[in-house]
Amino acid sequence: MADLHSVNLDLCSLEEGVSSPQSPRHRMSIETGLIRTTYGQMAERKWSDLPSDLLSPIADRLGLIELLSFRGVCKDWKSASTTASAEIESLPDLEPWFLVYGSNSECILLSNSGKKYTINIPELNGATCLASNKGWLLMFQEGSVFFFCPFSHAKIDLPRFPHSQVTDHVAAFSSPPTSQDCLVAVINRSSETTLELNMLCRGAKVWTNHKGHLPRDAIKTIKGATYHGEEFYFFDNSENLVTFSIDKSWNFFVIIPRPKDKIPGINDLPIGRRMKHFIHMNMKNELGLPENVSISTCGTLVHDRIDKLVLNERIEAAEDSISYQLKGVWIQPRFFQVSPNQSW
Repeated sequence: MADLHSVNLDLCSLEEGVSSPQSPRHRMSIETGLIRTTYGQMAERKWSDLPSDLLSPIADRLGLIELLSFRGVCKDWKSASTTASAEIESLPDLEPWFLVYGSNSECILLSNSGKKYTINIPELNGATCLASNKGWLLMFQEGSVFFFCPFSHAKIDLPRFPHSQVTDHVAAFSSPPTSQDCLVAVINRSSETTLELNMLCRGAKVWTNHKGHLPRDAIKTIKGATYHGEEFYFFDNSENLVTFSIDKSWNFFVIIPRPKDKIPGINDLPIGRRMKHFIHMNMKNELGLPENVSISTCGTLVHDRIDKLVLNERIEAAEDSISYQLKGVWIQPRFFQVSPNQSW
């Protein structure tokens, strides 16, 4: 585990050529290389002279940290990596990374290999993450809702949200925000017996409001949300599930252990859950957070043979300590760029 202060990752500086740690999967020199001339002598040649038709395939195969370093070599390399998105980081067998934010613009990033970086992301100061999927974050900040890629600073603003504050709001989106069929759903419990869901379709200017009336003990505090098969799934931290379909119908379920034999009327759950994942992974210790820190986390969907949803958590500070509050989010380390005039 690298010491927090020994590995500094400034995203802007990386794109200006500052070196960064390399992962074991990709090691590359970004200064000079040696080429053999027709006379057999070894001649020095700058890597920045490589043709773009060679550079682009290289960029497409890089992980996040290597891609940021690659883009910092020169303008030509940056231009050659226009479509690179660190897609290799989303292979099914790779775990998400974890991003800590909330005290100021300085954040902590923990890779799935256990390496820590400090990053300056001013857009996250005062914001709350409502959803995370495939490298995109859905953020709330003073009544504004926007999609955000923290590693490229790409941002897509959404229409003004109906509420000026969020408390236990949880969200999910059906596909990346650049997709024409993207749907966004934000849910909260407005009363003991009522769920309020605000939904937004790609291109819409106004959120649509839907109320769901809860049967007794139907669901506790919602701790995770995802989208599957034209339905939004909302889980609590127990064994309860609420779904909302695109035809605007609500359904309530109780999750039970899988029976040995198929039972009529009982369907398989298409999505697995990871409950108390932050605690089980000993993340406070991995991040080097002191005992007087409390942290609220936003989960993500881990894509595998059976997708698994990491649920949201709140980890309290040690008793009898003067605590301060941080936020965190599980995220796939992707690099997305959008046009400056990209609109919802």
